[in-house]
Amino acid sequence: MAANNGVRGIKERLIKAARMYAMCEKAGVAEPMDVTGLAVAAFEDMQLREALIFVRTNEQNVRDLAWAFANSKSAEEFEQRLGEIKTPPEPDGPRR
Repeated sequence: MAANNGVRGIKERLIKAARMYAMCEKAGVAEPMDVTGLAVAAFEDMQLREALIFVRTNEQNVRDLAWAFANSKSAEEFEQRLGEIKTPPEPDGPRR
């Protein structure tokens, strides 16, 4: 479990959470962030409270990564989308 507490573990957990969030959005789930928290708790063997806190405190990262997943058809395209995330959209502009 200690390996999941390092930077690499956090990044891996964020990627998994973003995939779940993207799937939930695509499926039209009413509360995709809550379902993502449940999935993180189940698959990362975490307490539900801890998983929900992780997901909510990283909400923007999860949403950004989910956007990259949803708009990529390959690993290379995903990497390109990650670069686009670094430039935030205008406050009232279209979502990336």
